[in-house]
Amino acid sequence: MRHYELVLLVHPDQSEQLQDMLKRYQDLITKNGGQIHRVEDIGRIQLAYTIQDMHKAHYVLMNIECDDSTITEIETSFKYNDSIMRHLCLRMKKAETETSKLYQIHKKEDKKGKYAAKNKEEKKIAEPKEERKTIEPEETKKESSDNEKIESESIETEKEEATDEKD
Repeated sequence: MRHYELVLLVHPDQSEQLQDMLKRYQDLITKNGGQIHRVEDIGRIQLAYTIQDMHKAHYVLMNIECDDSTITEIETSFKYNDSIMRHLCLRMKKAETETSKLYQIHKKEDKKGKYAAKNKEEKKIAEPKEERKTIEPEETKKESSDNEKIESESIETEKEEATDEKD
């Protein structure tokens, strides 16, 4: 038996049915005498380019050990399943059981996003928005009104000079 790594891109609208679909594939593998070393539900991730007019997809990573007939049966079922947008099957030299880099990166980004949101809320509490907004617009209004006065005065002097030249 050989080791394989499967990456599935599932249609985001079909992600509710993902667990049932994975259960079917896992049953097929174990029924044919194979083993499942790792299944990672990475979640929805932005695609680099649109696939079937979709910008996001639900990523799933599986590391399995099975024979050739089982892997061909699984790949043909991927081809005829409309909810699977893309799939990739790689033959591996050994079984991978550790968490994948993609899973680690994606989960760290989720944590950073939550942490950043908490920091923003703390800053909002420490310094109210209203005070900052009222100070900045008044200063810009004063500067813009001063600039308008200077421009209008220069236009008036130019008009006066033009009328003086005509006389």
